[in-house]
Amino acid sequence: MAKIRRDEEAIRALTEVFEDRLRPPHPGEVANADAALAAVSPMSVEEVRWLAEVAARYSVPLSPLGAGTGTEPRAVEGSVIVRFDLMRRVRLPDGDEPWVEAEPGATWLQLEDALRARGRGIAVYPTSAPRATVGGWLATDGLGVGSFEHGRLRENVLSVDVVTRGGEMREVGGEELGAFFGPVEASGVVVAARIGTRRSDADLPVGAAFPGPDGVAGAVADLVDSAAATPLWHLAFVSPVMAAARGLRERYLLYGVYPRPRDSEDWWALRKRVIEVHGGEELDVREAWRVWGQRFFPVAPAQPPPHAARRLVTVAGLSQELESSRPEDAFQGTVSRSGDVLLLALGE
Repeated sequence: MAKIRRDEEAIRALTEVFEDRLRPPHPGEVANADAALAAVSPMSVEEVRWLAEVAARYSVPLSPLGAGTGTEPRAVEGSVIVRFDLMRRVRLPDGDEPWVEAEPGATWLQLEDALRARGRGIAVYPTSAPRATVGGWLATDGLGVGSFEHGRLRENVLSVDVVTRGGEMREVGGEELGAFFGPVEASGVVVAARIGTRRSDADLPVGAAFPGPDGVAGAVADLVDSAAATPLWHLAFVSPVMAAARGLRERYLLYGVYPRPRDSEDWWALRKRVIEVHGGEELDVREAWRVWGQRFFPVAPAQPPPHAARRLVTVAGLSQELESSRPEDAFQGTVSRSGDVLLLALGE
């Protein structure tokens, strides 16, 4: 009875500030939604601080929620779900410093659009960038566009602003950042992140088509083995079914992007050798740009995200993984220089 009374008092206190922005959780927005007390949409850092203070006063846990493109979110028993749809502000530096700051509800594509006028882009961002939010992918971590050069997301976040339980505000950086990535339950709510950027106004796409999975797997392995000699910022591939769904050639398509200043005769020779050895055909410039333009996993801002199975494999085991796939499987792979490959498959 005491807990029920305390929960009711917490809801009354939150209603005074959030009014119609406090509501019952929707069953489809998070797993175990029935276990949550309510869902709330703050508009500012100050509101998040007040929310955290009330939550601490009444011993109510908070469950921050992303856009649903990563691992399935799950509400904590008796919690208040925190949605960040109304916290989407982006701040650029006054000078040419290599960072951008964003609130958790901002999408990664929103950040890319804001940076484009400066000839810059995010160092690493998710393949679900049109819909995925900054806060959501922070909680997921992982590989994305740009991971061949820059690794995981966590390696490219400079700092985060966190509201701790009780409403205190602090900036977190360095090794302590690890507590705010992946499935680990962090000790606060991230309300802003400062993320590394790169020059992107001279990027060149490159690609190749392969008739079978052994060819694309072999080419990936050779490029990873020769990573020190490649100028690639990004390296990825799609299955024939996924390629056809994007309006592309129905083959295994391997593609990448690199900055024009890194171009060299050695790179052209390496690329030619790798493609020929594994039975591939290099795409012309026009087709390479088309493939690059379709790099995002099939998600749209206004549509519910499709179900996707995620699996992290190594380059050494990639050939076996692809050989065991079915002809009708639609999937894509994102490659890191360290030899990890993130496979995303539709409908598994």
